[in-house]
Amino acid sequence: MRRAAPAPEPRAGMLVCVCDPQLDAPANDNGPRAVSTFGLAVGFAFAVLAQTVASAALPLAGAQLAPRPELVTWPFAALLLGAALASFPASFLRDAFGRRTGFALGASVGIAGGALLVAALIQRQFAWACLGALWLGMAQGFSFFYRHEAAAASGRPAAATAGVLAGGLLAAVAGPTLAGFAESLAAPFFLVGAAALAALAHTCSLGVAVMLADDPTSTFRPKVTAPLSAIVWPTLVAGIAWFGMNAVMSGAPLALVGCGIGGAAVFGFIALHVAAMYAPAVPLALAGDRLPPLAIALTGVVLVAIGVPLQRLATPESITAALICVGAGWSVATVGATAWIYQSGQPSRLALALHDGGLFALAICGALTGYLLA
Repeated sequence: MRRAAPAPEPRAGMLVCVCDPQLDAPANDNGPRAVSTFGLAVGFAFAVLAQTVASAALPLAGAQLAPRPELVTWPFAALLLGAALASFPASFLRDAFGRRTGFALGASVGIAGGALLVAALIQRQFAWACLGALWLGMAQGFSFFYRHEAAAASGRPAAATAGVLAGGLLAAVAGPTLAGFAESLAAPFFLVGAAALAALAHTCSLGVAVMLADDPTSTFRPKVTAPLSAIVWPTLVAGIAWFGMNAVMSGAPLALVGCGIGGAAVFGFIALHVAAMYAPAVPLALAGDRLPPLAIALTGVVLVAIGVPLQRLATPESITAALICVGAGWSVATVGATAWIYQSGQPSRLALALHDGGLFALAICGALTGYLLA
């Protein structure tokens, strides 16, 4: 057995390691441990709570602060714009820094957005409200990647996606009660309590994000990598549902107020809409992978198409029915489209960013036309 050569003596110009051997390797989000769908669903649920409150408050805040009638839906549109802008960083930061860092960053932006919206409502600053809504939307854009994380780590992408979306159901049910309690604490400042609750919900989402397991080794092993063109039709089909849903959603609060519904009661109607958005995910989590993704997505589009004309009837009953139809249609179309893009293989990060960005872009167009339905 040959003796090892002795270590060379230090000399000028010699490179040596000066790392402290007592310190561990730098922390890294990427690791082999699997993550449960339940953990992703909990983080998404807190984000949905913030979304529920913000979706009801922003149209009313626009009506309260907008200098001109045509600008009323701008805060809600800014929410969707922020989500669209976050699609690319939310997708690529996961590979660069890991899941926990990406989701924690998104939640942190949401906390800042909620705080800025509080200041905007107290100071009656329309521009601040739009900026706060933009930041809340960016947090929402990050949170929608919870469904991609579940789909990528599962061999059943439709069921995994629906499982994450189902986590939003409880948040939607609890939203009106929590918003009413927050508003009572913040009285006499209208909507300030709701904005503060949105910031608090993102704080809880931040706590969940930092507790998530290391990035999993995907159990979904496609034979080929999906081409970029594989997202075109799923994005267009689901985008129609996103357009119609947001057109109804952005105009519904003002339409309800016009029907004599009190401002505080609007939160209950919006929460019913958000519950409808996530309720279909429960059965789809059990049976989603037994159905063709295209059929699921088209069913969602049909539901949205039924709901849009109901808004035009301008009665509390028809508006409620419209909110339920478009909410359910949005959920079904989103689950179907997400499973659809995984049929051809594992989509790239660019494909996922373009897919979500396209959906939010069409949602913005819908929100900007929402005042026509109010």
